[in-house]
Amino acid sequence: MEHNGYYTSDPKHQKENEDRGGNLFAGIVITIVIVLLALLIVGLVWPTILGGTIPDYSITDLTPTPQAGEDAILPPVDGAEATATPQPTATPVVPDQDRQMPNLDGIAPALPGLADNPIPDIYDAVSPGVVGVLNYVSVKNEKGKTVDTLYGSGTGFVVSSEGYILTNAHVVEGAHKVTVKVFGEQEERAATLIGSDTETDIAVLKVESAQLQPLKLGDSDTVRVGEYVLAIGNPLSSDELANTITFGIVSATKREVTIDNYTNTYLQTDAAINFGNSGGPLINLNGEVVGINSAKTITAGYDDLGNAVSAEGIGFALPINQVKKIMEVLITKGYIERPGIGVTVSTIDEALAEELGVPIGARVESVVKDKPADRAGVLAGDIIVEANGTTITTHQQLVGIVLSQMIGDELKIKVYRDGEYLDLTIVLANKTDMNFNDVVGGTPTPLPEATPKP
Repeated sequence: MEHNGYYTSDPKHQKENEDRGGNLFAGIVITIVIVLLALLIVGLVWPTILGGTIPDYSITDLTPTPQAGEDAILPPVDGAEATATPQPTATPVVPDQDRQMPNLDGIAPALPGLADNPIPDIYDAVSPGVVGVLNYVSVKNEKGKTVDTLYGSGTGFVVSSEGYILTNAHVVEGAHKVTVKVFGEQEERAATLIGSDTETDIAVLKVESAQLQPLKLGDSDTVRVGEYVLAIGNPLSSDELANTITFGIVSATKREVTIDNYTNTYLQTDAAINFGNSGGPLINLNGEVVGINSAKTITAGYDDLGNAVSAEGIGFALPINQVKKIMEVLITKGYIERPGIGVTVSTIDEALAEELGVPIGARVESVVKDKPADRAGVLAGDIIVEANGTTITTHQQLVGIVLSQMIGDELKIKVYRDGEYLDLTIVLANKTDMNFNDVVGGTPTPLPEATPKP
């Protein structure tokens, strides 16, 4: 009978087996030790037998070579007294009687009570009012037929049960046709562009005959840094990731950021915002819209090799109080009028003026073709030193003076050009009608931080 895998439990036989096993193991260990000793003796004597010498493995030979930036350890020069190496200070010993457990007396800050997580309920209540916005452009196919092709998509949210929807102007810019995907519906609905303002990046759409759930608009002036916020939108596309919610805090409340040459004030948040989220709502923990998610910073800078260094958690939303003012004008009038003269400008401060040998003022970087400044004779390179009797020391001053006027007003300026001062009169026009890439001099796409556009 075979007993594969069987082990006896007889104590007598077990003791005999243990004795035999122990003797065998001891013999093996002794044999290994003898062999190692023999090899060591042979290794030490063998070079001498062959006529060689035993190498001197002294501590000096094993001292590592110091690398750049390290202090080298050098042997003492002949005749010089060797300096003793200072000994480290001994670590103090704490007496046993001093090893007493201290009182852990940290005090937590006084905070309002935290309820259960409200985010799922907020999402359920708010997401039906968030829609996808699709931008179609007209192109010719291979047969020469004009067709509407999807150019891009973004997000919007309902502000009125009458069909009004807020989104970003850049989401619908250049569209031949705009459609909306309402929550829970498979088919796209045609949308009418009620009005769009490129400078503030706000657009209003309207959808007819749809059951829409409007969102409550909050008060962005009361938003605090550190407050929890939610972003809901359609990142990357209007289908696969529709109505995605992300969570974060308000990182700052009044960030002046220049995007596409337009400077606006934004709420900054670290709630994840991606391409396609543009136009979606930024929501507080009361379920109210406090901003429109509009942009994010994707590059923090560049390394020494010119490679982009990515940035994370830096998103920007237009404050809803600012948006409401523009929305009302777009709905009631259809467009925004702003006075402008058609130039981009930068500041010549005292240091730069001294370096260049020119007066302090607002330097004209470019002039829009056939617009007020061009018609008045302003040239790129002119330095505006006075406007309506006010001495100009920064470009912000000039922008403020222009914006304080009405369309059709006259702006009297003094400019410095090639060592001479000239008096010119400009009749202000609607800046919205000006194409700041169509210029007669200077740079058509100037650095945004340096060149605001009055």
